[in-house]
Amino acid sequence: MNRPSIQLYIFPVILALAFVLFLLPLPHGWSEGWRGELTNRMHAPLMGICYAACAALLRRSGPAKLRGLLPAAMGTAAMAALVEGVQPWFGRTASVGDFLWGMAGVLGGCLWQWGGQRQAVGVRFATRLLAVACVLGPPLVWVAQMTWVHTEADRLFPVLADSAHPRMHPLWTIEPAQSGSAPGALLLEQDADHPASMHLDTLDRDWSGFAGLEIDGTLQAAAAVEVGVRLDLDDTGASRLRAGGWMQPGTSQIRIDWPKGAPTPRVHQLVVFLAANPTAARLQILRLRLIPHQNNPPVPAADGPPGTKKIPSAGLQAAGIAQ
Repeated sequence: MNRPSIQLYIFPVILALAFVLFLLPLPHGWSEGWRGELTNRMHAPLMGICYAACAALLRRSGPAKLRGLLPAAMGTAAMAALVEGVQPWFGRTASVGDFLWGMAGVLGGCLWQWGGQRQAVGVRFATRLLAVACVLGPPLVWVAQMTWVHTEADRLFPVLADSAHPRMHPLWTIEPAQSGSAPGALLLEQDADHPASMHLDTLDRDWSGFAGLEIDGTLQAAAAVEVGVRLDLDDTGASRLRAGGWMQPGTSQIRIDWPKGAPTPRVHQLVVFLAANPTAARLQILRLRLIPHQNNPPVPAADGPPGTKKIPSAGLQAAGIAQ
């Protein structure tokens, strides 16, 4: 088999492998949060590769009218749209944002090819530099941003969240997202039908030296509200530790201690939540801080409804690790 024949097979194989890669199930934890955003932005370099393979295939085997920029770009854009259409069938999420990141890669491929056809060295260099930015910029900018966020989180630890440091907030995922809140605000809203939760990627740190969590926040509610805390001790969520405490309306601080003797060698995720309740409540987290063991005895927490003063809360399964 001669070299041109081999090349005719290589490019369809590249396109097929890229299509399969878009449909492969993601590892646990890589479909949301900051890792999920990285996988979304990886559409740009992958679609840039797809454009290059499509353009090369048309250039070598297609009719003359299909050898320009537009046919290759349209073919790759159609592939990107098809990927987003079928991804939900394979347990992946589809979104317009993912499609647009893919289009950035297609644009980069077009610019690279167009720049290669220019005679002026300056134009060729500038165009191809812009092409590289379109293809590699989305994931690389996010990686650089998250590297800085991780460094900031390491510097502030054991403070997990602070309204004075909103740059740490990409480590948090809020469900459901509060569209009307200020950028970077850690805000929970609950009602009778919808609980609310915030999930922090704790970067698998060792929390064995800490006895509990201190929460500063502003609560808007008609009465005291129970704030729940859950620690996921592995990435599957099979081993969990739960506790909770009552917070009074207004700006206040509560302390929630882990169940006595509960191990916290490595914590994969922290979840702060408000369970569904007939009474609507809105909690803005101002500061979260881990409490070292030597800070005992604990500071008394705000009383709950009449007859309820215990922390951790029995209603939140505070006694032990749930398997």
